[in-house]
Amino acid sequence: MALMFLSVGVAALLLIMPVQAASCEGVVGKWAWFVGGEVTIKADGTFNQQSGNSGTWECTDASKNAVTLKWAKGGFVNKMVLSADGSNLSSTDPSQSFVKATRINPETALTDLLAPRQATNVGSPSSSRRPAGQPGGTVPIKPSAPLASTQPKGPASYDSPQGFVSSDPKVEARFKQGYELYTKKSYAAAFPILLETAQAGHPRAQAVLGIIYSQGRGQAVDNKQAAVWYAKAAAQGHRAAQFSLGNLYLEGDGVQKDQAKAVQLYRQSADQGFPLAEFHLGLAYEFGWGGLPRDRRTAIKWLDRASRHKHGQAGWIVGWLEDPKTPHFKDIDQLGKYIGGIIERRASAAFEGGGGGGSGNPCSSYSGPVAEACNRGDGGAMDRYQKNQPTQEDRRQYGAPDRVY
Repeated sequence: MALMFLSVGVAALLLIMPVQAASCEGVVGKWAWFVGGEVTIKADGTFNQQSGNSGTWECTDASKNAVTLKWAKGGFVNKMVLSADGSNLSSTDPSQSFVKATRINPETALTDLLAPRQATNVGSPSSSRRPAGQPGGTVPIKPSAPLASTQPKGPASYDSPQGFVSSDPKVEARFKQGYELYTKKSYAAAFPILLETAQAGHPRAQAVLGIIYSQGRGQAVDNKQAAVWYAKAAAQGHRAAQFSLGNLYLEGDGVQKDQAKAVQLYRQSADQGFPLAEFHLGLAYEFGWGGLPRDRRTAIKWLDRASRHKHGQAGWIVGWLEDPKTPHFKDIDQLGKYIGGIIERRASAAFEGGGGGGSGNPCSSYSGPVAEACNRGDGGAMDRYQKNQPTQEDRRQYGAPDRVY
């Protein structure tokens, strides 16, 4: 069974990036690969990964968004198909069922706002940019109170998962007009309409303005203004805006760096089931951000919850944290290097010289879920299966044990 190896660094655990539209062009962007690495697929038909490997890709069936990736190092070939919502790539080759990727494009995280995907800056809690921490304090967030709806909901591509609809039919109709222009990238025409409805108190319009200012969509990048509008939407309980505002505090973009405020906002968003906030909150407990006590058990709880809400990397990280052999590290950078080193050693041993199968592949001595875990370099899951103690996340990723070990 061929396996494409990606070494893991700090960014292998976290988020970023852009997206294109239409046909096979939908694969363009940055992806969290199944073993934790970050792969950037470019519009010019090339792609690369952070550890140095690269290759070319081609559209093999535009009607199905099917593509073939050919890796320069190792000669691996991955035949993959893009999911209908553009958020996942999965192998069409039964022998490579474990080859998967999840888009790490923050715009898809802000599903409260955007059905057609538009990029938004959710930031990354990488240790190189994480603030040193500020004294405690609270964020002036008002109790959540979605506006009452007096109108029928619009089509699925327009609806907010949180059900935010203005009680004023004119405001709602006006927001829909501006939102549709925005999703068509007519930013100059959309901006005054969104500004008008945001000033009228529409939380989705306020959140979209936060994206416009943070991303410079028709306006100059202005994180101070982004923070203003995210805060207004967050005060009305908009979970994606709470998360995005938390990222601004985490990075000190447009606001003073303050981990305590960032963690508070993540918690407010996570309590409403926002997967990225759950993921970040799990990391906050693992590394003690914002004065939180370092608590791996609580970290695993939030990461597992994010995984259940379809966060592509959370469940994978849980597998490592549940392994009692995984040490406690001070930051993500150290954890990433630890995981990356293990995967690199296992992958090199298994597949050096074009490996895959036979005596050259140490994973060939296993079968079923244990073999799948071995091929993905997941030693923790291998140990749990061999002890007949797989976790629920192990079962979701690799399947039920095929025998008692």
